[in-house]
Amino acid sequence: MKKITFLSAAVLIASTSVFNSCKKKTEVDNETQSVVDNAICEQQFMAIQPSVNSKGITEKGIKKVNTCETWNILGAIGGTNTPNPAQDTIVNGSGNYQNGPVTFEIDYGTTGCPGPDGRIRTGKIHITTAKRWSSLNTQVTTDLLNYAVNGVTYSGQVIITRIDSVTINTQVVNGHCTNGTWNIDWACNKTLKQIAGFSTKTDETDDEFQITGTANGKNREGRTFTTSITSPLVKKNNCQYISSGTLELTPDGFKTRTVDFGNGTCDDDATFTVNGQTVSFKLK
Repeated sequence: MKKITFLSAAVLIASTSVFNSCKKKTEVDNETQSVVDNAICEQQFMAIQPSVNSKGITEKGIKKVNTCETWNILGAIGGTNTPNPAQDTIVNGSGNYQNGPVTFEIDYGTTGCPGPDGRIRTGKIHITTAKRWSSLNTQVTTDLLNYAVNGVTYSGQVIITRIDSVTINTQVVNGHCTNGTWNIDWACNKTLKQIAGFSTKTDETDDEFQITGTANGKNREGRTFTTSITSPLVKKNNCQYISSGTLELTPDGFKTRTVDFGNGTCDDDATFTVNGQTVSFKLK
């Protein structure tokens, strides 16, 4: 009788172990928050550079495109004079602004301006550069002030360096995304290459960019994660979402999953695969 009782207990323990193991596997396969939160930050932080690029810093400041945002030349850093485009944007023989690095401002207002992707932007972007935007290998610092897209506020500094006429390195430092109830931290080192829209310089809607590089962050649940793009992501200016490409994302304590943004269709559908199981999720 004792022998039977012992065997029953052993079977119960083994069954419990198998149940817990299956439960743990299910949790791993369905940790979606990190991939969703990374997409929320990635899509909009990567849209900062095209927004700045579309204005094209020229001799007299930022080239105005037919949109509802306003722009200002805030003037040379540390200058005591009233901003004067005729003086602050003059360059010397080495190509530097003669009065020092100059700060420009894109102001989307408090009511908001629709972007080429249909999302509503509010707040301001401050752009500081020592040389014109067209200069190569010059760091342009971009600071976000009360900047929000469709009710999600994005803060931090974006450092942009133009590598060639179509390729730009973008670093996000101390990035933060929040809607007031949840918070996401995000940082990256990415390269954006324009692949369409070259011939229509005053039309942002047909611009497309390939994105490569790495990122790291902390999702709204406090879990850290890292990402590495394995096939270039494609972001179309007239689409709210990343439409194609793949990346590997590793949440702390979970296995690496491959995130697939689709085949180029403009929608919010994406999938990730881990342990041979594919899970669908929304990019919002």
